Amino acid sequence: MAEKTRVLFLIPSLAAAGAERQLCELVRNMDPQRFEVHVAVFYDPVDCRGGDLTPDIAGLPHVRLHSLHKRRGLAGWLVALPRALRLARRIDPHIVHGYLDGNLAALVAGLPLRKPLVWGIRATVTDPAQLSRLALGVFRATLWSSRFVDLVIFNSHAGLANHVALGLRAPHRMVIPNGFDMVRFRPDPEAGARLKAAWGFPAGTPLVGIVGRLNPVKDHPTFLRAAARLAKVRPDLRFVCVGAGPAAYAERLQELARSLGLGDRVRWTGNVGDMPAVYNALALLMLTSTDEGFPNVIGEAMACGVPCVATRVGDAALLIGDTGRVVPAGDDEALAGSALELLEETPAARLARSAAVSERIRAAFSCQALARTTETALLGLLAGTPLPAGGSK
Repeated sequence: MAEKTRVLFLIPSLAAAGAERQLCELVRNMDPQRFEVHVAVFYDPVDCRGGDLTPDIAGLPHVRLHSLHKRRGLAGWLVALPRALRLARRIDPHIVHGYLDGNLAALVAGLPLRKPLVWGIRATVTDPAQLSRLALGVFRATLWSSRFVDLVIFNSHAGLANHVALGLRAPHRMVIPNGFDMVRFRPDPEAGARLKAAWGFPAGTPLVGIVGRLNPVKDHPTFLRAAARLAKVRPDLRFVCVGAGPAAYAERLQELARSLGLGDRVRWTGNVGDMPAVYNALALLMLTSTDEGFPNVIGEAMACGVPCVATRVGDAALLIGDTGRVVPAGDDEALAGSALELLEETPAARLARSAAVSERIRAAFSCQALARTTETALLGLLAGTPLPAGGSK
């Protein structure tokens, strides 16, 4: 039997967040007959804020989990990095793969072993001046040291172009889009109806929602202004803001909603655990962000058959294709107009659009597609297959 390819992933934690979930989906769907996967986290699961994804991949026959037991703060690295190097020597992986803030640690662990190095970059840093001093230092170190990395994988074309423009020096880089779990995220009208009732909305009430943390980059004010425009034309519409954030900022947003006459039309749900039910409760999802890389909420909503109207940021247009609408950032009039077009389609047209929306994700952005494309890239790296240089795949 041929030896399996051993891949060591290094990631800060498996806290329940979008990028961490993508790593779990990747390793869960990698071919167990061809790969032996090791996932090393810096922080123990008990330290994860907002939930832990370790159970999602624990117990899989081709996956081994490790913790470096890092303490919080810079001093913790003095212990964690030597542990990472010792772990890499013990596993003897064919490939060392960093992920998120694990990229620089992967460099430390992989270079002494002369192993092929892969980085996974998920962010789009459009304005480094907005970073903290520490984050800016890490970002600059990442750009400079990327020359020693064999392959950098981005999840968005926007992220790749942005990093190259800012000085990424890796000779080979490519884009592998996120993948979505079509079993978890699927059309489920009954789950949506139950959640809608729990929120206090009568059956049949059309909901327009925004999903994302309460943060200026998500531009909730533009969503609220678009909602106010829609409410004037469609008094039957109601709106939901799913996500949490600082109390002071949340209060400012709620005051804006009241000033726009939306006080009793908008529900602020905070974080919700059952996200498939959230999407299935919506007639339409809006994304009003001013900056994104690969917006997972669009793919998750579409997998559930929910049409989307989004601002032209990151790879939103690539995800939506011709199944929804994409408008300039900050343009609440265009958002409202595009949303109204979709909301006022005939029932037959809405059903057809919902099916097309879900099928687009299934065909091009499934977890299986994520895993197969990544496997091909990793095996090609080991085989010396020509990789993308100066661009994307």
